[in-house]
Amino acid sequence: MPLRAGIVGCGGISRTHATAYSHLSATDLVAACDIDPSRLRERADQFSVPARYADYGEMLASESLDVVSVCTHAPLHADVACAAAAAGTHVLCEKPLALDLESADRMMRACAAAGVQLAVSHQFRFTPALRMAKEWVRAGRIGNLISVREVGKGRPAGFELMEMGVHFFDELAFFMDGVEWIHARVSYRGREAEVGDIMHSSELCTTDKRDNGMVAGDVMLIHAGGPGGVSGVIELYPRRERQNWIAGPHLVGDAGQLMVKSNPDTHWFELWHCPTDVSFASYTAPWRQIEIPDAALTIEGKTWPGHPSIWSVRDMVQAITEGRPPELGGSGAAQSLECVSAVYESHFNRARATLPLADRRHPLLRRMAGG
Repeated sequence: MPLRAGIVGCGGISRTHATAYSHLSATDLVAACDIDPSRLRERADQFSVPARYADYGEMLASESLDVVSVCTHAPLHADVACAAAAAGTHVLCEKPLALDLESADRMMRACAAAGVQLAVSHQFRFTPALRMAKEWVRAGRIGNLISVREVGKGRPAGFELMEMGVHFFDELAFFMDGVEWIHARVSYRGREAEVGDIMHSSELCTTDKRDNGMVAGDVMLIHAGGPGGVSGVIELYPRRERQNWIAGPHLVGDAGQLMVKSNPDTHWFELWHCPTDVSFASYTAPWRQIEIPDAALTIEGKTWPGHPSIWSVRDMVQAITEGRPPELGGSGAAQSLECVSAVYESHFNRARATLPLADRRHPLLRRMAGG
């Protein structure tokens, strides 16, 4: 019998979750919830969702759901997840998992106590392009992995850290087999960011209305270290939207390079290989696209080359039906959020921040309060 699935929050990202639940034979999308009636109606009509609610508590109490996707803004993630846990419903939460580690820990405790799974939807690591890149790295096809580089979309860094940055940290952890420490420098208007520069995300980034809580800095350079000596580098800074932005990690080994990128025309994820470890302006070794087999892109008879969320939803659904933890469940669900906190800890302490962090409070709110 298919799992009964629901969605809380019918904004843009909910479409990808709804698409996944509607396509997978192991799930039926039976309920949706949003406080905005027009948004709820649009998404529910699009996917023929029968049960529609303005109150997620009522939905969870009435529908006997097996799994729910939490697609609201980040400040609501913890409350919705804990309510779902109390109703005996597994939780797949959009990123970031929460606004702070205290809230994330509360979510994990509630789900563990209720015996339900909690996972965060860092969908990119599940895509065939990144999976194949990891296979190439493991097989030594670019030699010893030296570094993993990520570059943001071009929004102010404090905002971007909670949007794409959490994805980047997850990808670093995926390729580096974990993140052990963070060393970061945060700037604001050409100088080192100070406590007085902490502000709400809507004040820092006026082009995107998603609520990411309190943030700081418009430029960040972040260095991360993994257990095998591999380095990760994340560069976040403002620039014209989408100007030369390439989605996905740039992997450098001592015998070659790999890059995952989204084709600007098709939006399909592609994998590219360069046989040398460096490229110069006057000479660039030829890059070639690596073919991803159709079989790897196919789920139940349909190919999904540019729709990453179905892969993370499928992992959650399979985890529930197989009785195993999801790949990004348990403490792994909060890993990327912990890296966000570590960025600010490193910057304000002017030192490397080692994970896991002992202090689970929001690092910016704590400093604003004088802590």
